[in-house]
Amino acid sequence: MKSLLFLFIMILPALAFGQKQVKNDWPSLANSPWPVLRGDMQGTGRSEYIGPRTNRVKWVRDMPLGVIWSPVIGYNDNLYMGERSITSDTINFFFALDRNSKDIWKFKTPTYLPNNSGPILTRDSSIYFISANEHLYLIDKNGKLKWSVYIPNIMSYIQYPLDKNGNLYIARKDTLRIISPEGNIKKIYIPSISAPLSFSFGGDTIYAVTGGPIGQGLPGAIKAMDLNGDIFWSYDLGGVGAGIPLIDNQNNIYFFGSDTLFVQQDYLYCLKPDGTLNWKFHIGYYDVMNAPAMDHNGNLAFYTTATIDSVYRSVIISLDHNGNKRWITPLDGEYHLNIMSYGAVCDAEGKIYCGSIMEGGYFYCLDSNGVILWKTIFPYEYDSCPAIGSDGTLYIGTHTSSFFANHVQNLIAIGDSITDVKDEKADVVKDYQLYQNYPNPFNPSTTINYSLPKQGIVKLTVYNIIGSKVATIVNEYKSAGNYSVQFNDSNLASGIYLYRLESGNYSATKKFILLK
Repeated sequence: MKSLLFLFIMILPALAFGQKQVKNDWPSLANSPWPVLRGDMQGTGRSEYIGPRTNRVKWVRDMPLGVIWSPVIGYNDNLYMGERSITSDTINFFFALDRNSKDIWKFKTPTYLPNNSGPILTRDSSIYFISANEHLYLIDKNGKLKWSVYIPNIMSYIQYPLDKNGNLYIARKDTLRIISPEGNIKKIYIPSISAPLSFSFGGDTIYAVTGGPIGQGLPGAIKAMDLNGDIFWSYDLGGVGAGIPLIDNQNNIYFFGSDTLFVQQDYLYCLKPDGTLNWKFHIGYYDVMNAPAMDHNGNLAFYTTATIDSVYRSVIISLDHNGNKRWITPLDGEYHLNIMSYGAVCDAEGKIYCGSIMEGGYFYCLDSNGVILWKTIFPYEYDSCPAIGSDGTLYIGTHTSSFFANHVQNLIAIGDSITDVKDEKADVVKDYQLYQNYPNPFNPSTTINYSLPKQGIVKLTVYNIIGSKVATIVNEYKSAGNYSVQFNDSNLASGIYLYRLESGNYSATKKFILLK
């Protein structure tokens, strides 16, 4: 009996935190805050840093040709991006800026066409990007050309993945091309394969979208294959989007599409690693490039539409990893001002950042419970995803049209000042503390305060006197600071209860009394 109890105690943390999501160290990517468009090669849209709680603008910069699938962030929080529009000249540019928007260097491409793909930063700070002139470029950290190769029919509007060995994978027009770090190309014929691609957490499996034209609601599939293009399984769809598939730490796959039998009904799908359906969640609508984001607790957040009180609304929905709805937040204003064409991102606290593709549309920040913390209006289109720097700055690039060349104030940095942050979060906390609740005894509610000297996963749980869990008050990623929460459970009987705080290696338990 004791051995069984010991085994249960040993496996309990694994069960409790089985869906906790951790950063996937990728040896070929730069060890930077945001080296690729969706943050990592699993398309999670998740940052390891805490983004701004306010919409205070730190600076703006004119990028006259617009910014679309950018920026990404490298060492020292330098920013890298191409521009969106064509020029009237014979050259276009790719930029490296410092965190204050000052030029570090500009790389010229011999074309009037834009360099508007999502860049990829490698371990040695080299940068891959694709130009609309159908060339793939690799430049070094000083902006000098290493090599370029011509790839016919290549699409420049999306990120292409880099495997752990530094090989780049480009899928287009029935061909999977594998480009080595030296620029050598291997071609594999795979019918109807196209962008986008993601890698498994371990890096040995590719998840690819096939069918087409991708993003036009026509039949397609999600396929799993090895690094040589040999297919393990295929999951057929009545319609398939062009968003990057999201892969969690357990290699579940999340994407938007429609059923083969009910092609007019759209879903967020979750497939198991073996390609069988785990669950699907019915949604109102997804745009071509929509993709979900996943926070540290395994919760999903994404844009869709819903009819609320007989009104068609744009909404953000959050699900847990089992596909259960956590909350739905209607977005402010008219539906057309909130249409979103790409994936949201989330920070280390679970805050969600997302914006509209419409000129004059809204950009939002929501907390992990779906409460809108702030919104702002951009004069241009926004159909990429923001990047979060190591100091918490949120970088946003906007644009309008591929023929409009007079953009102003369209690269935007948003960040909190010291006075923007609430006092209880701004205080320096030196030690973990769990304080006695007040009032105690209580009926029907009480306040519990606690302090965290560093960020991490926090659990605040209530047990009865024999040690059975009766309530979970907090179970999420928190930044360092002082916190205050309310506890009120009308289903509990009068009696003595225990509340327990756990974070990192710290744990503490106190008693409180409910008197009804």
